[in-house]
Amino acid sequence: MIWLRKYAAFISKNYQMIIVTIVIFSLLLGIWYPSPGKWIKSYSSSLMFFMIYFMSIMVVPREFVEILKKPAGTLAGLIFNFIVMPIICLIVAKLLISNNLLSTGMILIGVVPCAGMNAVWTGLLEGDIGLAMSIGASTMFIAPFLIPYLMFLFAGAYVEINTFMMFKKLLVLLLIPLILGTLSRVLMDKFIPKKKVMANLKIFPSLSATIAIILMFAICNSAMPMIIKQYKFIPTLILAVILIFPLGFEIAYLITKRLFDYEPAIAITYSSGMKNLPIAMGIALSSFPKLVGLPIALSFIFQMLTASTFYKIIQKKRSQQS
Repeated sequence: MIWLRKYAAFISKNYQMIIVTIVIFSLLLGIWYPSPGKWIKSYSSSLMFFMIYFMSIMVVPREFVEILKKPAGTLAGLIFNFIVMPIICLIVAKLLISNNLLSTGMILIGVVPCAGMNAVWTGLLEGDIGLAMSIGASTMFIAPFLIPYLMFLFAGAYVEINTFMMFKKLLVLLLIPLILGTLSRVLMDKFIPKKKVMANLKIFPSLSATIAIILMFAICNSAMPMIIKQYKFIPTLILAVILIFPLGFEIAYLITKRLFDYEPAIAITYSSGMKNLPIAMGIALSSFPKLVGLPIALSFIFQMLTASTFYKIIQKKRSQQS
């Protein structure tokens, strides 16, 4: 287990660099050899299942108690996640993108639940970690029921959305591994010493992140021939992806700081601006043509950059006020 802990530390420390490297490498390889991505794509459902399972081991039942303690903050997080961010993505797609598949990918970014890193950034800025975790847990469990209908509502004009088939797929690929992962965590906490559990807990996010990287490689590599044919859309796509995360952060922060104290406002902001891109990637691979996943692959780079930039801005404001 020692080597797994070292691997987890390496992934955590170098995740941004790994993402950029894999995106560039997979795109360049795809110019001459897109077959590896196509081969990986055939296993995308199984990969997504285990990606969600490993991710869900980090969910603990007490996070749902926070929902009852802080219903207003949790409700605000749900509204920003499943209403505000999809609308932002839709507007940006309508203004900048004229390709239906790329627009669908943009909207898919907006409708997925928030990322697990929301609690980490909230903690760094001394926000309400409990609220961030409750928003994360609630969005994860609600997502399989909402995503098909949100995609029909926001992306139905771009591609055909079979809500029932998508729900059945998400039930297997998202809800079942989510439940199994949560149950696994309950059993771990019950039968394994707490010290040992905490020592090895970071292994599971690194495994989930590794699968997300593999899925990202599959999308970029297999989509490269189509990207070459559709090259004229790429500059506006990059601009669109760059815009959605700063807009998501800034709109959430400007509204929540007027309605909540600092701590919950930071939790809601990071829970709204950071989207669970690995889930979006898995859905894109399992339910849509490969070009849908391209905006998501690019988003891995710009979401993290936005989160770190926003962190520096808020930290600077706080130091000036103190």
